[in-house]
Amino acid sequence: MVDLDAFVDDCKSALASDDPVAAVEGLVRDVIADPEALHSAFGERITGKSLRDRIIFHDDELTVVQIATVPGLQSPVHNHNMWAVIGVYDGEEHNAFFEETDGTLKQTGERLLKSGDVAVLAPKTIHAIDNPIERKSNAIHVYGGNLVARTGRSMWNPRTQEREDYEIGQLSEYTKELSGIA
Repeated sequence: MVDLDAFVDDCKSALASDDPVAAVEGLVRDVIADPEALHSAFGERITGKSLRDRIIFHDDELTVVQIATVPGLQSPVHNHNMWAVIGVYDGEEHNAFFEETDGTLKQTGERLLKSGDVAVLAPKTIHAIDNPIERKSNAIHVYGGNLVARTGRSMWNPRTQEREDYEIGQLSEYTKELSGIA
């Protein structure tokens, strides 16, 4: 059984450790080791389909969210301006990584996360995600700050590749456009 409240409390405690990212990474590895229990725990807590509905906890120092990506989902390029630990517990999440130089985006790498994989993203990471498989994928994401209200976040317009201020509603619209979702 996964107790999401205890997981959040453990993540909060990890923030006070000498290496909070490594401590949270270990916690995420442990919790995704039982995907069925995690599915059940999230099923009891999630109230809707939007990102805000999937946030289990957030304050200025920590956000814990369940990310469900439908087949073919693609996000626009974006940043978080905080570290993140991603644990895939069912399906796959493809990450493409970018850098911006003189206003131009350039892809610098990629990583396919499969069930049981964990990735740590540095605060300056710029990336986009997509679901490359024919079924929904599920992951737990833990961020070292307030994901929704973090100032200075950016996203890149998928048509022009120009940097824009991050706005969750516009991010959702870009995601729908890129994913072919009506």
